[in-house]
Amino acid sequence: MKFFQSVTTLEELKKAYRKLAIKLHPDKGGNEKEFIAMKDEYDKLFDQLQRGSKTESSAYENNETYRNIIDALINFDLDIEIIGTWVWVRGNTYAIKDKLKDLGFKWAGKKKAWYWHDGTYQSKSRKHYSLDEIREMHNSEKIKSSSKAYKLNA
Repeated sequence: MKFFQSVTTLEELKKAYRKLAIKLHPDKGGNEKEFIAMKDEYDKLFDQLQRGSKTESSAYENNETYRNIIDALINFDLDIEIIGTWVWVRGNTYAIKDKLKDLGFKWAGKKKAWYWHDGTYQSKSRKHYSLDEIREMHNSEKIKSSSKAYKLNA
């Protein structure tokens, strides 16, 4: 944390971002690389603080939903991983693609994986992250690895 060291709430983060954006914006005489680094740090910290502010009841509901999704897939020979609040599925999925679609999964062609997320999601940036980059930004937990050796490519 270079720019938002003492921030502990979303409101403090937004206030600090506004001040830094005015100071660091290239149109105001700031450095473009430093501005982009500040914005990336803001996005990461915003996601962390937003996840931390959820209530316990919604966390329990999400756990139940995740459990149901995992239970539906556990018997298949797949790699199942939870990264942040997303469920990612890789492996030989062609035979069960209709089942994955019925469960609400979507195909990420660049990542060569199926993903599922509870609720709606809107990207805050136009950057496309690889699975390895997503793992670095969020907690990652492998639920099951397929019996075949499968190299994860981003």
